[in-house]
Amino acid sequence: MFLQFWKKEPSPFTSSGHPADVPWQRDERGYFHRLLRLHPAEVGLSGIGGVYVMWHRGVRPKWIYVGATDDLGEAIGQARDTQEVIAFEAYGSIYVTWAPFKAEFRKGVAAYLRNSLKPEIDAVFATDKVVSESAPIAVQPPG
Repeated sequence: MFLQFWKKEPSPFTSSGHPADVPWQRDERGYFHRLLRLHPAEVGLSGIGGVYVMWHRGVRPKWIYVGATDDLGEAIGQARDTQEVIAFEAYGSIYVTWAPFKAEFRKGVAAYLRNSLKPEIDAVFATDKVVSESAPIAVQPPG
C-alpha cells in the first residue's frame, strides 16, 4: 500500500480498446445546446478546460468545428462571435457540446475527433490548442 503512489494512474482511454464514452454536456432537458442561445459564463464554463464540438442540423447536417482549450467559456464565446461559424446558421441551427478533460488528454481527444468527424472549419481558433501533431485518443463523438 505504501508504494502505491509510485504507480502511474492508468489512462481512462486505454482500458477496453474501444472508443471511450464521453459525457458530452446537454441542457437541463437533455438536449444539446444551441450555440446562439448559450451564454458560457451562465453555465459555468469560464476557466474550465476541455474539448468542444459544433455542428449544424439542416437538410445535410455537418460537423463544423472541434477544439481543445484551457477555457471553454472563452473559446465557445469567441466561436459564437466568429463570422465563419455563424455562416452555418443559414443551413440549420448550430449546436455545441463540450466535455472537460485533463490537460494531457485534450489535444489527443480533439485530434481523434478532427480526424474522424472531418469538420468543415479546419483552422484552429486563437483560443484553442493546435492538435495536428498529437497522438489521437479515441472517444465516442456526441450523439
